[in-house]
Amino acid sequence: MSIVEIVYHNENIYTILDKPPPEPPKTPRYESQLERELKQRKIPQLRRTFGYAETPLKPPEDFLKKGHGIGQPIKKSDHKCIVSGNLPPVPKRPPPGKGPEKPKINFRVVNIKKAIKTKPKPVQPRLVDTRDGHRKNIKGSGEVPEYCLRPDFGQMPAYLTKRNMRIQRALDKIRHAEETKESLCKLITEEERQKLLNDLKHNWQLMQKAFLQLPMLTDTIPKILKKTKMEQELKQLEKDIALVESNPYIYIYE
Repeated sequence: MSIVEIVYHNENIYTILDKPPPEPPKTPRYESQLERELKQRKIPQLRRTFGYAETPLKPPEDFLKKGHGIGQPIKKSDHKCIVSGNLPPVPKRPPPGKGPEKPKINFRVVNIKKAIKTKPKPVQPRLVDTRDGHRKNIKGSGEVPEYCLRPDFGQMPAYLTKRNMRIQRALDKIRHAEETKESLCKLITEEERQKLLNDLKHNWQLMQKAFLQLPMLTDTIPKILKKTKMEQELKQLEKDIALVESNPYIYIYE
């Protein structure tokens, strides 16, 4: 390891941080090539202006006159009226400014008649309760009975009356339905009983035929379940046939 001895130097460590860092070099500004080409060609469109600084006004002589505005153009027609026979002359229009005469009304007499027929405003009864002349209307003050003198005092409100009527109509409807309700139990006729018996026997024959066609060996679970189910159905059909044959009168519930 070697040791270097510095005898003379002009570096000061206390002023190192006082110097600003060097600025990075600036990139060149972007310039459009199209803009340069347009300036070289000197296109007249680049010399356009924004218009007048102030909008020039029209002189007073050029005001908008009647019939000179923007409107619908008048459609010209080539139609011509053909006169056949003698027609009465067209009545002339009355001269301008001379319309029908209005009837003269004497407004003084009309106002007097209205004033005679007008009823005066009813005076509201008032009550003076202090010596300084403080007054208030008797109506609504509570000094005289008002609510007990109303014609509907002590009567049932209209909304309760309507509610009770609605409830009563519903109860009457339910009572009428119960009184006129037909019996749910119905006696079947002999023809219907015989037809029911024949259908049960026919179903028993079909089930018995399907049961006899089953294999004799029931070595699997599905075969056992199917045979057991068919046996139960056959027993139920036999019970139903015996029940219908032993009872001549059969009632059903709808």
